[in-house]
Amino acid sequence: MATFQKRNGRVTATVRIKPHPPKNKTFDTMRDAKAWAQETEVRLKNERAQVFDHVRFRDALQEYRDTVTVKKKGAVQEVDKINFILKHMDCDISLQDVSKEFLVEWRESRLTKVKSATVRREFIVLAAFFSWCRDVKLWIPKTPLEGVKIPKDSDHRERVISDDEIEVMRTKLHEGLKHIFLFALETGMRQSEITGLTWDRVYLDKRFVKLIATKNGRPREVPLSKVASEILLSLGDRKSGSVFGMKSQEVSSAFMNERIEAGLEGFTFHDTRHTAATRIAQKIPVLDLCKMFGWSNPKRAMVYYNPTASEIAERL
Repeated sequence: MATFQKRNGRVTATVRIKPHPPKNKTFDTMRDAKAWAQETEVRLKNERAQVFDHVRFRDALQEYRDTVTVKKKGAVQEVDKINFILKHMDCDISLQDVSKEFLVEWRESRLTKVKSATVRREFIVLAAFFSWCRDVKLWIPKTPLEGVKIPKDSDHRERVISDDEIEVMRTKLHEGLKHIFLFALETGMRQSEITGLTWDRVYLDKRFVKLIATKNGRPREVPLSKVASEILLSLGDRKSGSVFGMKSQEVSSAFMNERIEAGLEGFTFHDTRHTAATRIAQKIPVLDLCKMFGWSNPKRAMVYYNPTASEIAERL
């Protein structure tokens, strides 16, 4: 039952539905207060009866984004995926109406526009969301993804940026982005690791940088080559703040635009990691390479070490 109290020209509505604690909210008009009270009464009564057909897919997904996703290590990327789904998927339906057929139709539509790996990542986010709806919120008895085949991951890339391409990019990129590009080739660090690097984690005297936030969640120390050290020295004598002063998304878009303008194709910024691994693997033992790149399984080295058959033949 709802009660209303006027105070200072505003109206406070209070709804009491056992066993829930009282809910209250203040509005400028009695009309808005009564509308909220009526909606809240229905919601609380349904929850008491374990009926959740009032929960909209959109509202549930937004709550998951704002309460669960934001606490994850990869929050930025997952928030972007959820926002895309909210914008392009028909989310204005009851959560209980989200069916296997509905999700299969979305999957097939997406596969006509993007690679299977992209769709796979979107469905991994949805799988976690539906599990939360089932296990934590108790809004649904089972996940609608049961029986839905999630697209397989794409084949591993084996693209190494050639010396000629590196030289072209070196002359094309502006100074700040050029430093990031060359530093990536020397260290094999991920784009987010480079843009997130701060001066308090740079140890030039000992020739390494310390990474706290890495993809696998474990910190690691990355040794610096002579060239990598020189790049950092060229940035000036600073002791705090961002080392390179660019955000990850800025680097992605700027690098892609400059590559296209240079008339080059077939590689992305992440391919600097493949290129670095292929180069550095010829200088240090594989276990040292794994330590440097943050791989707990040496098999990961085979994903990133991509020499051509001709290059191997030259060393025979």
